[in-house]
Amino acid sequence: MGRTGLYVGMAIAALLTGGCGVVVSDSDSSPGGSAPTSTATSSTPPKPRFGAAGPGSATSDSPVFPLVLRRTGGIAGFDDRIVLDANGRLHVETRSVHGRICTLAGPVQRQLVTLLATLRLGLPPTEVPSDDFTPLDPNVAPESDPIAISVTDDHERAIDLSDPSLGEIAGLVGNLVSDVTLSAPAATHCTTPTPPVVAPAP
Repeated sequence: MGRTGLYVGMAIAALLTGGCGVVVSDSDSSPGGSAPTSTATSSTPPKPRFGAAGPGSATSDSPVFPLVLRRTGGIAGFDDRIVLDANGRLHVETRSVHGRICTLAGPVQRQLVTLLATLRLGLPPTEVPSDDFTPLDPNVAPESDPIAISVTDDHERAIDLSDPSLGEIAGLVGNLVSDVTLSAPAATHCTTPTPPVVAPAP
């Protein structure tokens, strides 16, 4: 009787063990023999990617070099055009100076280019030059226009220097224009082509 009970107990244990093995086998494999696929989604949201408008990158509101500095007006009738490249090189054209090339010193170039690159952009100029003019009265002394310095980027978008908080950069631009348009620039290294010598008429 004791042996019969032992055999029955061992048989039950064997059946339970075999049954558990079958259950485990069925739950861990699929008919094709591949690993089971979970129906729950474990995907994580994608990490943000910084594109053209992401932090630390240039946006459409950033000035695009080269920049054009224009000085007009004044009693002398200024009409100066200075093109500033991002590497600090300037191309200067005035009524009396043509083909002048200037180079900013390293610290000045970095300061000026960095400050200009962070300024706000305005709208493209909308004024169309007109051929109409008002005749001058010879009996009235002509009034001089105020000196104006404008800055536009490569897409002809104006850079606003009228904000009072931009006094430093406006002063730097004004001083730069004044210096590179002198007959002999004092603070900027410039080279000016020598005009050809015209032989006197026989």
